[in-house]
This record gives sequence, structure tokens and C-alpha cells, in this order.
Amino acid sequence: MSDNASHNLVQLDLSTFSRSDLDKIAGLGEKIGLLYRWFRSERKTGPGLDQFMIYSGARGRTPYAAYCVARQRDGRYTLKNLRTGITVAQGRTINEVLNRLPEDFFYSD
Repeated sequence: MSDNASHNLVQLDLSTFSRSDLDKIAGLGEKIGLLYRWFRSERKTGPGLDQFMIYSGARGRTPYAAYCVARQRDGRYTLKNLRTGITVAQGRTINEVLNRLPEDFFYSD
């Protein structure tokens, strides 16, 4: 391939969450509500990255849980603890990473 032809290629960006993904984030919020906890999410988008910061907590003095679910340019998902910066899970589907949310997201000590 000539150098000129490579400039005409469009790079595929799969970073945008699908409608199904958005429904699963909303469903997570409903599930948290059933556990008598509060839930909040914030979506942040940019070139090659779409992410949700998700928060959950009890209605008391217990610290809240904070995680980031991101979809990368290649379509893969990551789950990161916002307090520690540690990547908790990576996967090809949003279910894979949401299923790996630690217990502190759902329950307080």
C-alpha cells in the first residue's frame, strides 16, 4: 500500500456505548435502589473513549463506592476503581465487567 493510500483510511472507533449498554447501566441503578442504596452515574465522552462513573452508597456515614466503566476504541470494556485507580476487570461485553463489580458497590460494612 502506498503512503498516499494509507491517508485515505478511516480508523474504526467502537468506543461509543450501545443502546443496550445504556439500558444495562440504568438497570444497575434500579437494582441498587432495590437494595436501599443510592445510585448515581455520570457519562463522559471523548475521542476514542466513552465512560460512566458509577457511584453507590448507603444513606449513612459509610463511604460510597466509586467505579468507572469505560468502552475503549477497540470495543473492549474496562472496570476501574476510582478510589485506587486499579483495574478490576476487562472484557468484551459490558456484562463481563458489570458482573465483576465488587461487593462494596452493593453492600456496606
